Formats: sequence, C-alpha cells, structure tokens
Amino acid sequence: MEQSMTLVRDYSFDQLQTIKSFFTDAEWDAIDSALADYQDYGDTEAELMSSVGNKIYEMYKRTKV
Repeated sequence: MEQSMTLVRDYSFDQLQTIKSFFTDAEWDAIDSALADYQDYGDTEAELMSSVGNKIYEMYKRTKV
C-alpha cells in the first residue's frame, strides 16, 4: 500500500490548530474509536490506522498549550 507521507511536523503550530479545530474533542474521540475498530479488518488496515492515529497524536502533542 503506497501512502502519502505528509508528516505532522511539516505544518506550523497555527496550521495544526486550524486542522484540530475542524472537529470537537468529542468528534476526534469518535474518529479515534472508529480507527480502533478499523484496525481489526486486517494487516493493511492496522498499518493505516497506526499511521493516521500517530498523526492525530502528534497534532495534539504539538498543539498542547
């Protein structure tokens, strides 16, 4: 599976804040829960979930004030 590897670190703090503001914390939690379920579909899906989950984690880590 070929993935576009745009890293969270490629974005400024303000850009990450904008992305984070697209959803409420409850909506980000729902996305995280859906990803947790998605990983059970197979190895490829687990890898994709890990990639997306890591980006969300890094976004939250870098925008913590």
